[in-house]
Amino acid sequence: MLKFISLLFFFGIFSGFAQEKQNDHLMITESKYGFESTVSRLESVLKQNEALSLFTKIEHSKNAEKADLELDKASVLIFGNPKQGSLLIQKDQLAGLDLPLKMLVYKNEDKTEVTYSSVNYLKSRFDFKGVKNLSEVKNGLKNMASKASGGKVKKSGKFNVDTHEGIISEISEFDFQTTYDRLITAIEENLNLNIFADIDHFKNAEQVGLGLRPTRLIIFGNPNIGTPIMQENSRIGLEFPVKFLVWRDEAGIVKISYNDPAFLARRFNLTQNIAQLETMKTALENLSKNAAKY
Repeated sequence: MLKFISLLFFFGIFSGFAQEKQNDHLMITESKYGFESTVSRLESVLKQNEALSLFTKIEHSKNAEKADLELDKASVLIFGNPKQGSLLIQKDQLAGLDLPLKMLVYKNEDKTEVTYSSVNYLKSRFDFKGVKNLSEVKNGLKNMASKASGGKVKKSGKFNVDTHEGIISEISEFDFQTTYDRLITAIEENLNLNIFADIDHFKNAEQVGLGLRPTRLIIFGNPNIGTPIMQENSRIGLEFPVKFLVWRDEAGIVKISYNDPAFLARRFNLTQNIAQLETMKTALENLSKNAAKY
């Protein structure tokens, strides 16, 4: 946590930030720079801090181009402080579905913007009661976004969310490793799907001297399905590609959890591309059930 606190001093304390409120689910800043420069600045901000790990950068617009589709420039960077993230997952293992942290850089007409999920949104969706120093995380995210964009971070959009709302979990009949292997194999064998990242929360915790039950995040997707949805609202690119969390709970039960596309549609006010959303939900259901059942 000392490393995370040092992040604040590294960037300095900025004044004039909007204060998060309970129902503010997105924080946003308009960049003074072009898209490529903003992405580059954000990458530099992340890499300059030893407390943070940049796990992956997913370029939505380039993935759309490979699928012969058009999408305004958008890239999501997935990063985090392994110690801080592990402590949060210790408190609520399902938080591993929304961790590591993410920031989306995207074009909005002639503007470049940076957005991320507010800490208050995460506090509402997961059981972080009693977790100390989340305010440092909140301020650290604001400082990073502001440093990358050169602008002030503002609130954008209200969304009420209850604990674990919008998360679907499939109970597995297999042990953790078998479940994970079956799921990975199913994704890899589907030529329409690409695995973008595989984040082992258990190993990340182990590397910083913390204990965690087996917990692993698989980030994957199909640009042919995700791109039309992002065409309606670029900000949903913050939650794309889709994710599976494979985890073993305190009772030894192995589960596969994922975000319900209908929940994401409500969160980002999606009213079009219903067919793609239904296809996405069916694919997630089939993959998780086939991996979890004999």
